[in-house]
Amino acid sequence: MRLFAGTTRRDWAMVAVVVVAATVQVSIGGPVRPAPVADLLGDVCALAGALALAWVRPRPLVAGSASLGLTGVGMLLTGPIVPLAGWLAVLLVTRHAPDLAVALRAAAAGGAWLATALVAAAVVYRQPDALAVVLALTLVVVLAASVLRLQRARVDSQQRERLAERERTVAAERLRIARDLHDLVGHGLSLVAVQSGAARLALDAGDVDEARRAVAAIEAASRGALGEMRQMLGVLRAGTDDGADGADGAGRTGAQPGLADVDTLVEQARTGGHAVTVQRSGPLDGVPAAAGLCAYRVVQEALTNVVRHAPGAAVTVTLATGDALTVEVVDERADGASPPDPDRPHFGLLGLAERVGAAGGTLEAGPRGDGVGWRVTATVPLSGPAPGEESA
Repeated sequence: MRLFAGTTRRDWAMVAVVVVAATVQVSIGGPVRPAPVADLLGDVCALAGALALAWVRPRPLVAGSASLGLTGVGMLLTGPIVPLAGWLAVLLVTRHAPDLAVALRAAAAGGAWLATALVAAAVVYRQPDALAVVLALTLVVVLAASVLRLQRARVDSQQRERLAERERTVAAERLRIARDLHDLVGHGLSLVAVQSGAARLALDAGDVDEARRAVAAIEAASRGALGEMRQMLGVLRAGTDDGADGADGAGRTGAQPGLADVDTLVEQARTGGHAVTVQRSGPLDGVPAAAGLCAYRVVQEALTNVVRHAPGAAVTVTLATGDALTVEVVDERADGASPPDPDRPHFGLLGLAERVGAAGGTLEAGPRGDGVGWRVTATVPLSGPAPGEESA
C-alpha cells in the first residue's frame, strides 16, 4: 500500500518498542486521577504517537512532529509523566532528519515542546515533584541526540572526502595513462604513416633501395613504440599485482627514456626526410631522471607534430642547462605546410603542458616570431618533482 511506502520491518519493530515505552507511564508526582474520557484520550494519543514513528524514516519531520505533539497532548490529558516515548521520538527524528541543520533544529524544538508540555501538565495537575530532574533528563536527551548526529555528520564528511580524493586520484591516473598513450602511439604511428607512404611511392617509382629504407624505418619505429608500450603496461601491472612480471620495487620494468634517448628520436625524424640539428649547451649528464624524461617527451611530441604538419621541414632541437633545463624545438616549415587547426583540440600539447607543469616547469608552443614555422619551448627545474609525481 502507498500509505506504508518507505517503511520497513525495522521501523515497525521500533514502533513496538515505543508502544511499550508509552505504556510505561511513570508519574512525576503523586497519583493523578484524570476523568475517564481524558484517560482514554490520553491512551489513544500515546498509541497514535507511537504509531506515527513508523514513518520517521521516509518523513522524519512530519512523523516526529505528530509523535511529539500527541505525546504532549497526552500528558496534558493524563498528567505529567516521564516522557520515554517522547525522548525516543527526539532521538529518532534527529537521526533521520534530511540534513544536519534541520536535525539540530528538530532536536531543540522537540526538547522545547516536551519541556513546555511537562511544565504545563505539572501546573495543571499540581505535580511539581521531580519536574526539575525530568527537565534535566530531557535536556540530556536533546544534547545526546545532537552529539550523535554531529558525529555521524563528521563520519559522513570524512567518507565524502575519501571518496573525492579517490576520484581525483583515479582521474589523475586516467589523464596520465592517456598522456602516455598519446606520447607512445601518436609518435610511433605518425612515423609509420609517413614511412609507409614513402615506401609506397618508392615502390611505384621502382626505387627498391628507398622502399627498403622506409620499411626499415617503419620497423624501427614500431619496435621502439612496442618496447615503450610493454614498459608502460609493466608499470601499470606492477601497481596492481605488487611487481609481477619482473617489475622492481619502484614499479618500473626498465629504464625510463631520457636525454640520452633524444638522438633516437632525431634519427627517426631524419629517416622521415627531416634535416634535424641538435644543439647542446651545459652539463647534461647530471640532469635528474624526471627532468630528462620530461625533456624527452617534449622533443618527442614536437617532432611528431612536425612529421604530421610539416613533412620535410628542417628542425633545430636545443638542449641547455643552467638554473633549469631548457628544451626548444623549432621547425622551418614552408608556407605550404599545414598549420595546426585552432578549432581542433590539441591533446598532445595539452598533455605535454600537464606533464611539464607536474614537473614544476612551463611550456610555450606557437608560431615563430617571423610567422614561418613553429616553436615549442619548455623549461623544467633541475630539482625534479617529488618521487612518484612523474612516471612513464
